[in-house]
Amino acid sequence: MPTSALVAATAESIINKLLSLDETSQKRLKSLNGARLSAFISPLPYGITLSFSERVDVLTEQGSFDDAVAALGPKDCCIKTSLQTLPELKETSQLTRLIQQKALFLEGELNVAQQVSALFQQLDIDVEELLAQKTNDVVAHQTVKTAKAVHEKALSALSSVASVLGNAVVEEKQLAAHKLAVMHYSDEVNALRDRTESADARLRRLEEKLK
Repeated sequence: MPTSALVAATAESIINKLLSLDETSQKRLKSLNGARLSAFISPLPYGITLSFSERVDVLTEQGSFDDAVAALGPKDCCIKTSLQTLPELKETSQLTRLIQQKALFLEGELNVAQQVSALFQQLDIDVEELLAQKTNDVVAHQTVKTAKAVHEKALSALSSVASVLGNAVVEEKQLAAHKLAVMHYSDEVNALRDRTESADARLRRLEEKLK
């Protein structure tokens, strides 16, 4: 099997396994039915396409970024960047700069990129409950206690970060925001809310099991 096909098959298996561990992922996956997201990340010698239906199929693209753009359908999105640039994509404030510097290219339906981001960022895999099923009550109780402490500290830190981001948006209102930057910021806010709610629900379920 060619290396590219092996990489695609491995990625496909991992992605679908992770999605199967989150019951809510099917709802997000449904909204992507028929969509495709292609990514060309140098120096990889080929592109990777995620094709969405009831599952995620991972395909390799032997053609160029321009070839993929020319064949874009109404529910397709195509991205071109580099491994060096990938870490910077996590920073919403950097997207406009990266596009202007031609370090990031985006073509097609940007909403698809937003939905794909939400599909994976909002994965709700109940690790705490899986751990409780494989340990005794004492270990499970300590896990819940530790998780609560970490959860509370994380919420406090995230609250501070949200405040700083909010002030920064107001102070730099003269900067023109790229459409994707706005969508990405909205994604981050929604994902934070969903993760907070799901963490609270998991902790409550574990506490009920320990009573």
